[in-house]
Amino acid sequence: MRIIISAVFLSFFLAVFTPVRAEVKVASVFGDHMVLQRGRAVPVWGTAGPGEAISVTFGGQELKAKAGGDGKWQIRLVAMEANDQPQEMTVAGEATRLVLKNILVGEVWLCSGQSNMGWVVANSNNAQEEIEAANYPEVRSFTALIPSIEDGYPLTPQSECSGAWQVCDPVNVKRWSAVGYFFAREIHKRLKVPVGILVASYGATAIEAWTSIEGLKAVPIYRERAEIYEQSAKAYLADRDNFEQAKARIKAKHPERCEAWFKRLDAEALGLQQKWMSPTLDTSAWEKVALPVSADDNPIGTPVASVWFRREVSIPEAWVGKELTLHIGVIDGVDETFINGVKVGRTWFDTDRYWEASRVYAVSPEAAKPSRIVVAVRVLKLAYQMAFFGPAAEMKLVLKDDPDAKPVSLTGDWRMKKAQDLEPGLQPRLPDEKIPGSYYGHPAVMYNGVLHPLIPYAIRGAIWYQGEANAPFHADYLHLLPGLITSWRKEWGQDDFPFGIVQLANYQGQQTRPVERWGFLNIRDCQSAALRVPNTFLATAVDIGNGGDIHPRNKQDLGLRLALGALATAYGQKDLIHTGPTYRSMKVEGTSIRLQFDSAAGLVSKGEPVIGFVIAGKDRRFYFANARIAGESVVVWSDKVAAPVAVRYAWANNPVCNLYNGSDLPALPFRTDDWDPAMIVITDDTIVLPTGWKVK
Repeated sequence: MRIIISAVFLSFFLAVFTPVRAEVKVASVFGDHMVLQRGRAVPVWGTAGPGEAISVTFGGQELKAKAGGDGKWQIRLVAMEANDQPQEMTVAGEATRLVLKNILVGEVWLCSGQSNMGWVVANSNNAQEEIEAANYPEVRSFTALIPSIEDGYPLTPQSECSGAWQVCDPVNVKRWSAVGYFFAREIHKRLKVPVGILVASYGATAIEAWTSIEGLKAVPIYRERAEIYEQSAKAYLADRDNFEQAKARIKAKHPERCEAWFKRLDAEALGLQQKWMSPTLDTSAWEKVALPVSADDNPIGTPVASVWFRREVSIPEAWVGKELTLHIGVIDGVDETFINGVKVGRTWFDTDRYWEASRVYAVSPEAAKPSRIVVAVRVLKLAYQMAFFGPAAEMKLVLKDDPDAKPVSLTGDWRMKKAQDLEPGLQPRLPDEKIPGSYYGHPAVMYNGVLHPLIPYAIRGAIWYQGEANAPFHADYLHLLPGLITSWRKEWGQDDFPFGIVQLANYQGQQTRPVERWGFLNIRDCQSAALRVPNTFLATAVDIGNGGDIHPRNKQDLGLRLALGALATAYGQKDLIHTGPTYRSMKVEGTSIRLQFDSAAGLVSKGEPVIGFVIAGKDRRFYFANARIAGESVVVWSDKVAAPVAVRYAWANNPVCNLYNGSDLPALPFRTDDWDPAMIVITDDTIVLPTGWKVK
């Protein structure tokens, strides 16, 4: 009897005191119907009880792992050949066993960006026809769903996201990414292997949201902003109730950072060193500009630079030696302003919304001598488009103590000269006024919640359709896009995997002037510049958009163009024409310029004449140009430019252009010059389309 009691007691003791093993799980990106990447090691990971032994069996391989103290485990399957025969994966722990079914081995691509990447097949061209024909059981898709935002977007990298793998059929494909689907379908047809896409996209998100904090800190122009945001996020997570106090402590250091920044800048400021504020300075060689101007007719354009403006006026003799008030209107930038060489004011980062503040400065009696007054304004154009000076009613000198005295107008001709380029984004920043993570455009939030849970799922490469949200901030985008590519590659640990970029579609009002300075065309220029990063390719959408809709419905051509780029870059098909005519070089031939292109076999214009080219002389005034195709080159000229030095093509938000190659791929927008936008003169030259000629 005692033995029986002891056995019962022992059973009870073991039941009570033996640790309960956690259920073995795989990460949310793994599941039935998935596609695994061929030709490279395949990480498989998940969670279990701390220290629990795990085994993973797939494709004749059996690998074992042991969960760490945090319950996390990972194995790496040895590289496999493509296999279109459905297989099972078994993941077993000490007490539980998972079986994942209908798994294929082939090609896997990440598809990321904003709403145009997420745009679904059901809303694309020929939707019903495409849906009915979507019977490709070897094409699969996993869409990572945005996390719950009840408590804000995630401020730290997450390990899980929502989503499930689906097989391509007419029911499922309706809600798939159209760009991703048409891309995957083309790769599948040409390579005849299974293809899977991981879709991570969300509308209106900026590129910063898809980059990790560490990735942003590695971009010099963004480092300080990323660090301040990181400090704010940590303070918020540590003590949400006292977050405002923590933010106030960060804000208290702002003036100190500003002064240090200005001190460094002033030490190498050409305009200060050469005393460009001096009333005796000869400015006859400076460019003449008429102020005020609107944002659509802006003499300074989009450079990130220190630019000086000067205007000379005469004041009544009765005003000489008296206190005046200077009004120069609104400047979307930081200014330092002088009267007759005497500094009268500065509006900078300590002013709330300084880019909207009207400048009003007191002028001392000492500065108001003699009657000849020279106004000099040093503008630190730190980023983005600006509406410089204005309105006209706010550009004036007035006698302080006599409101009835007629003001002296400062509108009209000014002189302008750039002193030096500045590093965009390096100016001191304040912490975001919103709670960190409360907005889907905040740094790293999409990376944390949607992308990080997919890492390090084995992929061949990535395609990226984003940029619309960053159109006002293209000065940063030039650096942020290469930064995103570099950081993703580092985080995935897959060397320099191929990276495809969609060049933004034509949008907004159709081009009327030879060149424009802002918006989508600047993002396109940044996207072209990103091709300097190794193992990247570009698919332009400049000809398939709708000026009145930011979401082009023609996702088929775009998917095809991306697939061609992938085939040439990732799959060794080097002889494949995968892009449209791409500018290579130019040669001046008398009064014309001959342009040479790569990928120009079968060069043709869709409609006559060839259109989309503009030409300029050394005065940097662009005019619409005549053009003719000569073999695989184009000759460009204009009767208005006797000595041409530069050509641009499709240099507008919604350009008028029609050059293609024999593979029906459009020429990429380009410029032969490297001129600062501030130094380009926007002419009133207009384009006249031939009768019956329509822009595609």
